[in-house]
Amino acid sequence: MHPSAPRVECGVSAGICVGVDLGATKALLVATGSVEPVQHRVPTGPRFTPAECEAEVRRFVARLPSMPVALGVAVPGLVDGEGRVVASDGLPSLGGWRPAEALADLGCPVVVLNDARAALAAETHDVGAGATAGVIMAGTAVGAAFLVNGVTLEGARGWAGELGHLPVVTGDGRVLHLDAVAGGGAVAARLGTDGAGLAKRAGLGDVAALSAIREAGAALGLGLAAVVNLLNPELLVLGGGAFLLPGYLEAALSSARMHAISQLWECCTVRPARTGAAVAALGAARVARVARVARSFGA
Repeated sequence: MHPSAPRVECGVSAGICVGVDLGATKALLVATGSVEPVQHRVPTGPRFTPAECEAEVRRFVARLPSMPVALGVAVPGLVDGEGRVVASDGLPSLGGWRPAEALADLGCPVVVLNDARAALAAETHDVGAGATAGVIMAGTAVGAAFLVNGVTLEGARGWAGELGHLPVVTGDGRVLHLDAVAGGGAVAARLGTDGAGLAKRAGLGDVAALSAIREAGAALGLGLAAVVNLLNPELLVLGGGAFLLPGYLEAALSSARMHAISQLWECCTVRPARTGAAVAALGAARVARVARVARSFGA
């Protein structure tokens, strides 16, 4: 447990708020509010199960000075209106999971949402009314979420923002999803390693790794350009571990600038996530806190 997570004010919802960010390689748990901010990280992987997540949450909560007043869970996948995880490519065992039911014994409201949607809540809660903005997350895979004219872009079933499934044409004529060419997991797999191995090879100046990272960043830039051209946002926030790989961010921005309509690109501010690696966990805590406040006022 590390006392280094940024604080998220719980406002009228006094007490501890917990946020959980479930990823394909790690889970990050944070506690904010009436406690010195703390966080705890655990490894996951494609076989990570709901039961394992529930156990980690209970262990984390047991170490806090008091029970949380709200809990938010961010997952890499589709969540329906009833709080059920419909599908998750990175954590397939989460399909069908209902965190609010599974963690009801904690005695606090439990909210589950897409991880990019959680990051959006953390990074755009203070933008101006009517803003059009987005968060692009590039880690093992690619995700996104958007505000359009001040309203979260939901889509017909609440699943808008699956940028990682944008089809792209590769140099040899194949059509692949953006995840498969720009996601850190796909890049590592092509080089026969994992995320940590990719970062290590890049740090040592491995030519093949650096070239693959730049190619992936350029592909991600196509996704950024598509977003800019379609939505005309005033702000795009970039988060996720892939942006920390040497050359990835630079290649992404260069590619986006090249393929976006120049006037639309010039009116868009692009910046990194202010809350760093904890962005989705902190956003989940914020959304859960807001839900608790709304419930307490009968909204």
